[in-house]
Amino acid sequence: MSAPIDKKYGGLDGFRMIAAILVITNHTSPLLSYDAFADFALSRIVSRMTVPFFFMCTGYFFLQKIGADKSKNFDMLKKFLKKLGKLYVISIILYIPINVYAGYFTNHFSVVTMVKDILFNGTLYHLWYFPGLMLGVCICYFLYTRLSAIGAFLISLLLYGIGLLGDSYYAFAQMNPSIESIYQAMFSLFDSTRNGIFFAPVFVMLGGLIATYGKHDQGKKMSYTVGFVFFFCMMVTEGLLVHAFHLSRNDSMYLLSIPCVYFLFQLLLSIRIGSNAYLRTLGMYVYVLHPMCIVIIRVVGKLTGLTPLIVGNSLIHFLLVTLLSFVVSVIAIKVVKKLKKVISSAPAFNSIN
Repeated sequence: MSAPIDKKYGGLDGFRMIAAILVITNHTSPLLSYDAFADFALSRIVSRMTVPFFFMCTGYFFLQKIGADKSKNFDMLKKFLKKLGKLYVISIILYIPINVYAGYFTNHFSVVTMVKDILFNGTLYHLWYFPGLMLGVCICYFLYTRLSAIGAFLISLLLYGIGLLGDSYYAFAQMNPSIESIYQAMFSLFDSTRNGIFFAPVFVMLGGLIATYGKHDQGKKMSYTVGFVFFFCMMVTEGLLVHAFHLSRNDSMYLLSIPCVYFLFQLLLSIRIGSNAYLRTLGMYVYVLHPMCIVIIRVVGKLTGLTPLIVGNSLIHFLLVTLLSFVVSVIAIKVVKKLKKVISSAPAFNSIN
């Protein structure tokens, strides 16, 4: 079931930078000061490609490594969860000061809400991605190792359909009191169906299917481009219609984002240039650190009296947050690299090893 692994993933690595910027777009609404409709299309529809893309990257590289050795497969899963779990814990600790500032520990705080946030929602708005990815990978691992790849994908697609009724198409769930009561019960466990149960699996599985069956033929680049452009336009149309008819509870999940991101991913794979590990790392750092940069810009605005300019003007705010996010991320990468070097060379560390 595995696909040959090479190092020609520069297209994916390059798009990570665009995806990171689109995540910032989603959280800063850059066009809001100029045109609310255009900003909605950009920050609430176009930017929704980013997380599915990241999920597909994980599915592509993780699921293609699954083989016949069950013990080896499970060890690989544990290693993945341990690595991502460490990053999640570090991110939670990193944002505790902002949680305190925002009143997280005083506004209706309880151990139960904290546990639900850690498991599903994230302790800050962007951190849901980590438990979402870990849970999504676990679900896909279970399905992928017990069913055919197509069967596993169909189940993940069903989960996504259930999630759609709790997100962009919630108005249809509200038409039936019994169905709505089921969703309300689910919302008592997590804030949104945009989570590791209903959202992540279909894209993780889609990445795995591409790894299993895709040939990444460069000759199909035009076909992938046409497919992406067509479904991108259709996804934007879907999002605008959902918004116009007030169908959504949230605006995180669209049906046509599945074929849209599929063709995007295939297009990026057809760009056969060398992989760039630094860009992968930089994209992750920008994702984790950009909310902190949003807070920094707001604090600077208050201290300098420039809030109307650097926060009130949405485009300037977006540009400053983006620039600061990349600068801080580059610095953080260097600092972490030096710390690892110091730790690895420390006598106490060497004596343990």
